[in-house]
Amino acid sequence: MLVSKNNNDVKKGKRTGAARNLQNIYKAFFHNHQDVVFVLDCKGNIVESNNALLKYTGLSEDELAGPFLRFLASDYQETAREKFELALSGETVSYDVEFSCDSGERVDLRMTHSPINDGSGITGVFGIARDATEFKLFEEKLSRTQEDLDFVQVVGNVGNWEYDVETQDAYWSEQLYRIYGLENNGNVTPSLENYYSMVHPEDKEVFKEACMNAFYTGACFSMEYRIVRRDGVERIVHEQGNTIVDEDGTVTRMIGTVHDITEYKRTEAKLQQSEAQAEMIFNSLNEIIWSIDIRNRKVLFCSDEFEDVCGYKLEDLIRTPSLWDEIIYHEDAKKIRAIIADIRMGKEIFEQYRLRHFCGDLKWIDVKAIPTCDKDGNLIRLDGIMWDITDKKKSEEKLHNAAFHDYLTQLPNRRRFEEYIEEQIEYHRKCEQPFALLYMDLDRFKFINDRLGHFVGDELLKQVTERLRNRLGNQFVARLSGDEFAVCLPELRTPDEPVNVAQQLIDILEKPFQYGDYDLFISTSIGISIFPKDGEDADSLVKNADTALSYAKGNGKNTYQIYTREMNQESYRKYCLERDMRIAVQQDQFRVHFQPKVNVKTEEIIGAEALLRWEHEEWGKISPAEFIPIAEDSGFITEIGIWVLQDVCRQLKEWSKNGLPIVPISINISPQHFLKKDVVELVQSNVARFDIDPAWIELEITETSLIHYSEIVQKTMSSLKAMGVKISLDDFGTGYSALSQLQNFKFDTLKIDQSFIKNVPVKREDSVITKSLIELAHGLGLNVVAEGVESEEQLDFLHHNNCDHIQGYIYSKPIAGSEFEKMMVKRYIQRSQK
Repeated sequence: MLVSKNNNDVKKGKRTGAARNLQNIYKAFFHNHQDVVFVLDCKGNIVESNNALLKYTGLSEDELAGPFLRFLASDYQETAREKFELALSGETVSYDVEFSCDSGERVDLRMTHSPINDGSGITGVFGIARDATEFKLFEEKLSRTQEDLDFVQVVGNVGNWEYDVETQDAYWSEQLYRIYGLENNGNVTPSLENYYSMVHPEDKEVFKEACMNAFYTGACFSMEYRIVRRDGVERIVHEQGNTIVDEDGTVTRMIGTVHDITEYKRTEAKLQQSEAQAEMIFNSLNEIIWSIDIRNRKVLFCSDEFEDVCGYKLEDLIRTPSLWDEIIYHEDAKKIRAIIADIRMGKEIFEQYRLRHFCGDLKWIDVKAIPTCDKDGNLIRLDGIMWDITDKKKSEEKLHNAAFHDYLTQLPNRRRFEEYIEEQIEYHRKCEQPFALLYMDLDRFKFINDRLGHFVGDELLKQVTERLRNRLGNQFVARLSGDEFAVCLPELRTPDEPVNVAQQLIDILEKPFQYGDYDLFISTSIGISIFPKDGEDADSLVKNADTALSYAKGNGKNTYQIYTREMNQESYRKYCLERDMRIAVQQDQFRVHFQPKVNVKTEEIIGAEALLRWEHEEWGKISPAEFIPIAEDSGFITEIGIWVLQDVCRQLKEWSKNGLPIVPISINISPQHFLKKDVVELVQSNVARFDIDPAWIELEITETSLIHYSEIVQKTMSSLKAMGVKISLDDFGTGYSALSQLQNFKFDTLKIDQSFIKNVPVKREDSVITKSLIELAHGLGLNVVAEGVESEEQLDFLHHNNCDHIQGYIYSKPIAGSEFEKMMVKRYIQRSQK
């Protein structure tokens, strides 16, 4: 009996010890949990709470007694009271509140209430509240970043569409067909009607309203709605749409993307459900909770999720410490050693580090560890909570990537480029070594993008990126804008390396690019600046590389230029000329000179060309060859053209009023100006204003005006010719010459460019071309004017080949209006007057 009693006492003691041990674990977890944990009675009074609540309220345990609701912001108390009543009825509820701290600060909390049932009934409510501030800040940050993005990232199930408002033609990508559960076999025609038919009935009105608003206002739209596929399956999509408007602001085309977000929405719903459940204590929480008896090297408690994160059971790690070396990520080993040292000193820690799962996956975790020491300061127990934050880290990484990379090519964007250049300057300034910056611009990309569409343009950019990466390897290359790239060469092995690399890039981009049946041809212009010679800060280095790029483009493109200081001086001159030419127009500083056109056979003046001259107040005479390209690049050429037309009409009116003979005056009009819708109205208004005969005006246009905009050109020419204005094709043979242009467009005159005339009759090829052009023009009923005639030999050749009229220094240079008046009185001019 004595033995039996002793055995019972031993068993009872073990049970008591186990219960005490479990109670200690519970208390340690309860009081040291980073979240607010508390117990309420049926009246809502606080029965028990942990240290976190003391920290938030700033009260002692005795002062906490009373209603829990008093700690909540007043506008949340009614909701909290309703949720408390639901918990007393047996439900587990979660909701968001604002907690009023003793400092007066309001803190966002995610609150969960669970009923406490002792078997005989509900005796109170268990509560836990988590600080949701960081989560809300993260949501706000994500929202701001999403708003900064120009387009939805192509990260999954995304289709695109295009709709022509005028023709009502539509295009759907293959992925869009798949999203709608259709096959692109011709049975379903892309149309707004078919598109609209698949919108969920409850979402049709909102969808229609968004589309109509875009049609009539040109506004972009972004919306989520449901679709019902032909097979009856319901999906959720996100649509992003942009509008393209013409010069009048009328919407002509719409493009957009449709992203199937069904799975995302389901996952989001599941995640929200999981988050609510994760706020329950112990295994209801998403956290991994553990407790270790350090002295006896024994695991007292550990959540099942620990093995999922680490790949090992905690018992295995305690039993075999060397396993820690396998799961600790090598870059965090030093941090882990510091954490262990702090724990041994009894310090509570909250740290973040990485673990390597035995299957190879890298896990990010947050760990809070609370050490317990004996009276001598020796560590005897360690309690802790662990959070798997891998998904959060991946989201942050995606946000970072979206903020610093171009969505189309995945190259670093301008923001990352600017950071990188600053980093390189700081590094190379310390090591006193140079590095090179190459600024690149793709020649003819805009032409391909406009003519073949943005999808072809995007594919071309991707192929360009691939070639750059293949050639540059790990060298830094960024996409700065539509067709602008930058390359950084941080280690220059030889002084010639930047130009060698530039030439290699030019060579690889000259080769044709393939897109379906197309061979696409582009070239590249490159500007080079060197640190620190061409700039000791990022702004100077980038500006000077861009200046060199401008020179490369100005020198015929498909080449490179190394920056020199003289470029800045010339750039300053260009800037001043662009600025001053605007003043020159306003203050009538320009002057129109006239160069006679002469009948080859009779030497009669039959017309003249109006040529612009500029006497700059500071720099004197400025050549048209210098200021006209600047005006074209800046877009100011249109204003100059308006001024010239007005001045010529004024001069014609004055000559007519004075009784002088009148001959047609030809005016050069830029392609930019001729393609504007108001050019006909402009001519009409000036003819009416000065009351002159429209037949006195002849407009000279170049082949550049015709090549891409034939419909606009034909309409404009028809209107002008109906008024009586003559049209001349200038510089024929120097641009995109096509005989069909002479057939399709009803010109009055063809002007042969002086580049052909200067070599006749000496150069056989130019002589043959010139003779053929004269015969061709006459065959089509056109007059022929030869420009730049300067010698007797040239004149004899043109006379012999029946050229109608000539223009050149052999008769007269461009002269002022007063001098031209004297010529007009005689009407005939002799070569001796040249």
